Amino acid sequence: MAGSQASLVTYKPFREVYMATKPRDSGVDEKTRSLLEMIGVPVPPPPVIFTYSVKIVCGKQTGNCCCIAGTRPGLYATEVNIQNLNFGDATVWKFVQPLINLGAVVAREPNLTPPPPFPPRQSEKLTIPALAATMDDCCRIADMLTPQSGETPLTIAILSILSSLELSVSAVYTANPLNGDGISIDVEYIPSQRLEFGGPG
Repeated sequence: MAGSQASLVTYKPFREVYMATKPRDSGVDEKTRSLLEMIGVPVPPPPVIFTYSVKIVCGKQTGNCCCIAGTRPGLYATEVNIQNLNFGDATVWKFVQPLINLGAVVAREPNLTPPPPFPPRQSEKLTIPALAATMDDCCRIADMLTPQSGETPLTIAILSILSSLELSVSAVYTANPLNGDGISIDVEYIPSQRLEFGGPG
């Protein structure tokens, strides 16, 4: 009996120390953990992250050759609206990945956008309070990529939005022919996708 008590006294501290130092399983593997850290999402992440992928088309496309990168000649603009229709603050992470940057093609297949970590100006973290809204337009996208004064050559990119809460996201696309004859405006609502993280508590 004395031996059993001695064994129990030895075992309990060991178990308590082990349980205290054992890292909690967040359901995130090392590769995912690394990617989250690169784009600024905390580890462990929220149980669910809502994601949005928005196409950005900005600037002026010129040229008369048979193969013009990205779009036909014209003037293009994109404005993205982000609204938090929740009664709590939403933590939001955004990053921009250019496909065509100031007229230069940077990610035509088989080439890909550079992987994270992104340049500091190319990603950002912000908090959107309950029922508040914000927007990103071509001026903001240019600031996050390659700021330039004057008329901007064609830029096509993907704006990725990750949020701790589900948001209302829409994009307004405007296009003009180079001769200024007519204008096209289109509004698209961007559906959310869910990234879920789970694991034993």
